[in-house]
Order: sequence, then C-alpha cells, then structure tokens
Amino acid sequence: MTGPGDLGLPELTRTDPAGDDGPAGPPVPVGDDARAGSVAPAGSDAAVVAARPGLRTFSLEGRRAAGLYLVGWLASLLGAATMFVVLLAQPTDLAGAVLLGAGTLLLTVGLVAGAGSQAVERQAAGRLRYRGPSPFILFGADVAMTLFFDLLAIPVLQAAGVRSGTAAEALVGLLILNGSAIVLVAVLVVGSDSLSWREMGWPVWTTRILPLAGLARDLIEGMVLAVPVLFLTVGLGAVLIRIVGAAPPGPLPEAVSPADAVLNLVSGALIAPFGEELFYRGFATTAWVRGMGPRAGIVRGALLFAVAHVLTLSGTPATALIAFATRLPIALALGWIFVRRGSIVSSFGMHAMFNAIPLVIVGLSLQG
Repeated sequence: MTGPGDLGLPELTRTDPAGDDGPAGPPVPVGDDARAGSVAPAGSDAAVVAARPGLRTFSLEGRRAAGLYLVGWLASLLGAATMFVVLLAQPTDLAGAVLLGAGTLLLTVGLVAGAGSQAVERQAAGRLRYRGPSPFILFGADVAMTLFFDLLAIPVLQAAGVRSGTAAEALVGLLILNGSAIVLVAVLVVGSDSLSWREMGWPVWTTRILPLAGLARDLIEGMVLAVPVLFLTVGLGAVLIRIVGAAPPGPLPEAVSPADAVLNLVSGALIAPFGEELFYRGFATTAWVRGMGPRAGIVRGALLFAVAHVLTLSGTPATALIAFATRLPIALALGWIFVRRGSIVSSFGMHAMFNAIPLVIVGLSLQG
C-alpha cells in the first residue's frame, strides 16, 4: 500500500525556491504551466525554458521536440477537419466509413504527438511538480483512439453475430475504451518518466512480497463507503428526475436475460472501474494534485470524469444535466478516497461496489 506521500502531497506548492543553478530573481512563468502558477527564478534553466512558446502557440522556434510538435498540430487539424466533414455529410457507404476511420486515426496521431511534445517541454523545465502531458490532451487522444478501434471492431462483431446495442457489444466497447487509456498512460506518462505506477497509487512489491493485508483494507474501505454515496446519488437522481420529468438512459444496455446481466456486471464492476480509476484517479487526479493542490486536483478530476460519462449518452440536454449531476458525488468521493489513502485499490473498491449493487439487483430480478 502506498501513502499520501507517494502522491507528492507533502511537497505541493505553487512556486519553487531559487536553486543553485542561477541567482534568485523575479518569478518567471514556465511554459504552459504559467496558468497554474508554476514559476522559476530568473536566470535558472527553467527560466530559460520559460522563454519558449507554449503548446498552443504555433511556433517551431526554440522547441526541443519541434518534429513532434509539428506532427501534433498538422495531424490534429487534418483529423478533426476530416471527421467534421464526414459527420456533417453522414455518408452510409464504405467510402464514408474509410474517411471517418482516417480522420480518427489522424486525430489520434496528432494528439499523441502533441502530448509527447508537451512532455518533452515540461521535462526540460525541470522544476515542475508534474512534468508530463496534460490529462485533457490524453483524454482527447483516448476518445479518438477508441473511435478508431470501434470502427475496426464493427465488421468483426457483425461477422461474429454480435448485435448492436447488446451487452456483449458494450463489453467490447469498454475493453477498447479502457485498453486505449491504459496504453496511453503507459506510453506517454510512465514511458516519459512523468509519473511511475507507484506514484499513481498502484501497489508495489516490497522484497518480493505484496502487502495483501493493506490491499484488503483499502479495498474493503472503498467498498463500504460506496454504499452511502450510492444512497445519496439515488436520492439526488430521484429529485432531479421528478423535477425534469425524464430520466437519462443507463450507461449499459438493458439486460434481458441472466447472461446479459452477467456481462453487464463484468463490464460495470470490473472493466470500467479498472480502466477509469487508472486514468481519472491514478493519472489525471495525481497530475492535477501535484500541480494545483489536493482540493483543486480532486475537483478537476471529478469534473472530467462526470463529463466523460455524459458524452456518450443519448437524450435531451435536461437528461444530460441529470446524468452529469448524479455522477458528481461518486466522482468527488473517488478522488477523495484516492488522495486520502494514496491507493488506487481504495477507489477501485468504491467504484466497483457503486456499480455492482444496482447491476446485481437487476440480475436478481431477472432470475425471478
């Protein structure tokens, strides 16, 4: 089990003192992190990096990864433009599907390259508490990559006889979504030495022994605390639905058989919590806590989590608002327990139990 110190909590500051690499002087904003208040003393190496343009300013001059930056801009613009044109035309033929796939692939490549460029620049800054790519960029890359592999999976699922809108299709979709997130974090965050798995709350082996007692305690604590959060969410949802007069659709297809209920339970209580806790708590919340402090990091991670769960839901703006509002309590609770325990096992236990209880109830009703 890891503690809060492994997340860098004791060292959370908005400024860094002058070091031995240059004289002290007025604080200078560092790259894209100037918005977060990160500063460096004038004359230091970080102050020199500060003179370089930010990621959103198109300029190759002074960049340490100019090639990655250029690919990021061009591929992202071409990919987004291609997707926009195809979605606007709404073609139903093979050519339209190929163009849409090309657009999502270009957008994925562009965002991945942009994230890599940002990691290089932040590593060069040296003094930043978090030196990796922005969670927003990786979130966009995850969405684009998921869309690309979803397009590839459609003919395969059709050939296998898997119908659209079923629990089996939802399971495949979640595997693609969360698998993409895991790959992106492993390559762009851990691979760039921005954060280690341990710093993201993953359990580590000590002298070849996994601390099972600590992991069990973290898991059980998260599962127990999920129950009051679920009651709060149900009550909030009931009030909002009564006011609006409509309910948002569920995140998983309706189970019509015990087999569907089992697939939904695997999707909701295992696959989704594993990938989402890795991305939204282990990566995004840790990055923002280091750069902004615990409170702001937890809130920002919760908002991104809630927004992500609304993007794929159909319905009216009113039902989308209900879906967003009812996900905020669990999102904030997940961030709180993750930062408090310094363990992703705690947030996974809470997330899994929160999803599992209603799914089990539905499954038992089908058995009757």
